Amino acid sequence: MRYLFFLLFFVVMPLGAEELDFSVSSRSVSEPMAIKGFADQWSNTLHRGDIAWTRNRLEAGVRKGAFRVGYIQRYDYALTFNDETADLYYRSENDLPEPEGDVPVRLNAWHMRTQGAKFSWRWTAGAFHVEPALSLLSGWQFQDGSLDGFLRNESGELSGQAELDYRYSQDLLLDHQFERPAGTGLALDLTLRWIGEGQGVILDIQDAYGRMWWRDAPYTKGTFNTVDRDTPGEVKLDPAFTGKRNTEDYQQTLSSYTRGSYWLEQSGWRWSVEGEYFLERLWVRPGVSWTRLSGNPYMGYELRDGQWLLGLRSDDDRWSFELGSDTFKLENSRSLTVNAGYSLLW
Repeated sequence: MRYLFFLLFFVVMPLGAEELDFSVSSRSVSEPMAIKGFADQWSNTLHRGDIAWTRNRLEAGVRKGAFRVGYIQRYDYALTFNDETADLYYRSENDLPEPEGDVPVRLNAWHMRTQGAKFSWRWTAGAFHVEPALSLLSGWQFQDGSLDGFLRNESGELSGQAELDYRYSQDLLLDHQFERPAGTGLALDLTLRWIGEGQGVILDIQDAYGRMWWRDAPYTKGTFNTVDRDTPGEVKLDPAFTGKRNTEDYQQTLSSYTRGSYWLEQSGWRWSVEGEYFLERLWVRPGVSWTRLSGNPYMGYELRDGQWLLGLRSDDDRWSFELGSDTFKLENSRSLTVNAGYSLLW
C-alpha cells in the first residue's frame, strides 16, 4: 500500500501540486496507571479507572487544489474493563495477595496496526468547508476480544469461570500457533469547518465508518473453568480451558473518534474550547493563545484528566506543535498528547 502512495505522489507532483504536508499525532489515556507502567508489567501505582487507549497517526501528503493524496500509518489500541479486573491483574503482576470473595472479571480488547493511501476532496462555499477523506488500509496486526466471568477466593484457593470470545493476529492468552492473517479495509473521515470574522468552528470525525477484513483470522471461543482445580493460590487457565480454535474470515469494526473546537479572537487573544468524544466519554479543554506574540503560544487545560497543554503555531498555520500531560514527569503521565505538523507551499 505504501508503494501506491509513492506512485500517486510522483503522478500528482508533476501535475502541479501546490502543497506538501507532514504530520504526527499521538493521544493516549490510561486511567488505572501511568502509561509507561501500563505498558511495562504494571509496575506503577494503581488508580481507579476502567479504560486505556491510544490513537497514533503518521501522515504525509500532497495537495493540488481541492484534491489531496497521502500516506497514512496508524496504531490504535483500546481496553475497557472493570476496576476489579484491573486490581486482580495488578496483584498478579506484583505478587500481592488475591482479593477475598467473588471478583467479577470483564475485559474488552481492541487493537489494530495498519497503513495505506488516503484521499480527500475539499468543498468550499463562502465561510464553510467540507472535506471527506477515504483511507484504503492494509493491516498486519489486530486483537478483538472479550472476557466475561468471575473469580472466587475461598480460604486461599481461587476458582472461577469466564467466557472468552477472542480473535487475533497473535494469541496473547493461550499461545495458539498459526500463520498470521493479512487484512484490508477502509476508513471514512469527515471534516467540517466554518471560519468567520475572528471566530471559527471545526468538527473532525475520524472513522465515521470503518471496517477491516481479515483473511483466515484465527479465533478462540470457549470457557475458562477452574472449579474443583486443587491448586491453592493459583489459577491454571490453560489446562482448565474448554472451547474451539479455528480460522475464518473476520470483519473488524473501527471505533469512531470525534474532535471539535470553537475559537474566538479578541484584542490579541484567541479563546478556545475543544472537545474529544471516544469510547462513550467526553474530554473538554478550554484554552487561550497570545496571538500578538511570535509563535502564538497556547495553553489549555483538559478538565477530565487534569492535563495541561502547551502549543506553538505559525501565523499562517504552516507549522504547529503541541504537548500535553497531566504531570510534569512524562514517565508518570496517565494522559498524554503530542501533535506536530508542517506544510510546504509553493
